[in-house]
Amino acid sequence: MRTRNGYRYVIKVFEAQWDQHHVESVKPFFEQLKRDTEETYARRNGYKHDRPGHDALFSYTVFQNAQGLKDALSRHDQGVDNRAKIGYVAAHGKRKAISAVKDISRTKLKNMIAHLSSYDGIFFGACDFANPDTARVLLGNSPHIKWVAGYENWVPWLEGMLCDLMFFRLLLSGRFVRPKTNARWEPISRPEDVAQNMYGLHPPARDLRFSLYYRTRDGISSTLEEHQGKG
Repeated sequence: MRTRNGYRYVIKVFEAQWDQHHVESVKPFFEQLKRDTEETYARRNGYKHDRPGHDALFSYTVFQNAQGLKDALSRHDQGVDNRAKIGYVAAHGKRKAISAVKDISRTKLKNMIAHLSSYDGIFFGACDFANPDTARVLLGNSPHIKWVAGYENWVPWLEGMLCDLMFFRLLLSGRFVRPKTNARWEPISRPEDVAQNMYGLHPPARDLRFSLYYRTRDGISSTLEEHQGKG
């Protein structure tokens, strides 16, 4: 049985149209993340190594409403093998909903993800939505999903995008260090450990109030609250 620490990941990107006047998209950022991650994996394992590694852009879907997002989340994915899926949902956000053509409430999202068994976690690239109440609603009713992450306040689009990419870069490739010799990547195995490292390696994560919520024996924990408790 593959342990959680041994997971390799694929990221499924789901994006709502941001507005009617601009064509911003997260897709090019994840395309570059995919290229960089594959290069890192090849350097680590040998360029002729045929074992599949992480896939930072396994699929990309534009959704307009709750049904479209539900269908995309539930779609059977060939080629995942034994890798765990992460859903990345890019949209405008509110405290109780994300926005596409129509708002999608966290209650609807709770019902969408309750049966999903192949996802390790879901990252919301959205303002305001990833707050403690949302975490309790989603994780409290989704037995298979281990974590949700995102921002509990408004965030500027580009700053949020950079923070998102830093999280996934650390999760998929580890921390890059360059001593006097032998530059290397130091792995960070668990998503909650990645989030904790973010506050030191990418300080804007603190100011943007980025947090990953995950289950513990004592309930649901927040990496931001844990970090602030250490201060």
